Amino acid sequence: MSFDLVIRGARIVDGTGMPGYSADLGVTEGRIARIGRIDGAARRIVDADGLVLTPGFIDVHTHYDVQLDWDPLATPSCWHGVTTVLTGNCGFTLAPARPDDVPWLAAMLSRVEGMSKAALAEGFRFGGGGFGDFWSRLDGKLGVNAGSYVGHCAVRRYVMGDAASERRATAEEITAMQELVRQAMREGALGFSSSQLEIHADDEGRGVPSNHAGPEEIVALCSVLQEFDRGAIEFIPRSLAMGYDEADRRLILDMYRASGKPIELNVLTPTPEHPLGWQRILEFVGEAYEQGVRLHPQFTTNKLELHLKLVDTFAFDEMPVWREVLTQAEPERCRRLADPGWRARMRGEWEDTSARAVAFDIGTLQVEAVRDEAHAKRVGRTVGELAAEAGADPFDHFFDLALEEDLETSFVTRIDDVAREFIRHVVGSGIADGTVMAGSSDGGAHLASFVGADYTTRLLAEWVPEALSLEQAIWRLSGMPATVHGLVDRGFLRVGAKADLVLFDPGRLSASDAYLARDFPADTERYVVDAEGYVMTLVNGKILVDDGKATGALPGEVIRGG
Repeated sequence: MSFDLVIRGARIVDGTGMPGYSADLGVTEGRIARIGRIDGAARRIVDADGLVLTPGFIDVHTHYDVQLDWDPLATPSCWHGVTTVLTGNCGFTLAPARPDDVPWLAAMLSRVEGMSKAALAEGFRFGGGGFGDFWSRLDGKLGVNAGSYVGHCAVRRYVMGDAASERRATAEEITAMQELVRQAMREGALGFSSSQLEIHADDEGRGVPSNHAGPEEIVALCSVLQEFDRGAIEFIPRSLAMGYDEADRRLILDMYRASGKPIELNVLTPTPEHPLGWQRILEFVGEAYEQGVRLHPQFTTNKLELHLKLVDTFAFDEMPVWREVLTQAEPERCRRLADPGWRARMRGEWEDTSARAVAFDIGTLQVEAVRDEAHAKRVGRTVGELAAEAGADPFDHFFDLALEEDLETSFVTRIDDVAREFIRHVVGSGIADGTVMAGSSDGGAHLASFVGADYTTRLLAEWVPEALSLEQAIWRLSGMPATVHGLVDRGFLRVGAKADLVLFDPGRLSASDAYLARDFPADTERYVVDAEGYVMTLVNGKILVDDGKATGALPGEVIRGG
């Protein structure tokens, strides 16, 4: 038998969680053709002595559905071993959409998911249509595999128009929304997504459409999935920070009972008011499993630092006064930020920790970059330090520094020690039971605020074997998400499976610090993180990244529910 590629002598970790073993692996026509000892001919043979061979990683929580129009590799995720991205999370998709609603949906994404308006205007090319219309444009044009949920906000906007951002739906409107979800599932959607976080606000400062839905609407839309032999649900409850209140717990259980499908919940994280809310979530998930309810929150291994500029940040949107001010058009936004009365209102909201989700002190923010070189000496110093020198209050000085540069000053939080201690608690107590998936990258979103695509590399390089074995880590990155989302021919190394593969050197694996890259449409910037130690990444049997460099191949597939 002749092979397209043979990887010889690797330590194979197959995605099941079973112990790794030494073997060769042969690829033919995009699939794994043999695992064992291979002596046959091959177009290329790779000596993998000392290297680890695993299934390609599956990133379950991304927003790459927009970025794929100009970046078919979904960078930087593919630099970190990701071969499949699942998009359309949080209820945010661009389809189904009437043509006149596409600009509105894009503007909403720009605000709530931190996407550059200029990049969207130049690089995004969708004129409206159904779920299938959106994804058929990308057939044969992808480097990675990509599939998507159908998002609640697009469905609601399609049926209700602008009223979707103002009120609850009627029974007739809910029925119409159900038919849109049903049609999207027929056209290949991997499931349904929604969210109700208060921090999610549109370009006008209003809560996004899904925030206005009642529980009966959400349950009705989830119930459509019981008609299909596949699919999953992704949902972020309104009371995420506190660990879900009783109303949200009832809602989640009702969503499962109506659909019979697994529910992916958002990443576990502490907040100032509820530092142990994540523990309550894990307790609820455990109790739900005793009732046969499949719930899957995510744990993160990112640095949890936050980059922000007041010109475009979403970080404060959970606080109504801050959101009202920061969504104003200029020059009104700067006028309010300079006004003592508005500042007093913002200070009062900031000091009420129950009103905010961000967990840092203003004085600890560090100046990361300045627009005006005359201010270069500020870089690397904290707001508190600069305020002390100026004899000013740190809260006021934060706004003064930003206003001096028309809000373009870049700040960064530095909470690495706190973040690592939190991650240690979550990894130690939350993943052993097999319910919690690795994530959440938010790839393609919040490009001016943080990078999450490095979670795969950081999990393997920084938490193996301290917190879990290599085999368990790979299962969290491949086999588990494939199982939860019904990806039957990916996520595991077995004969006949699609040859999505990652070959890496465990001794060299590492992720860089985040840095700004100006490589997006309209010459816009984004934060990215580099990776070291990945020798080769294959998608459907073709080499996508070879020793850290893209090959130019576009072997990815649009993954449609079958």
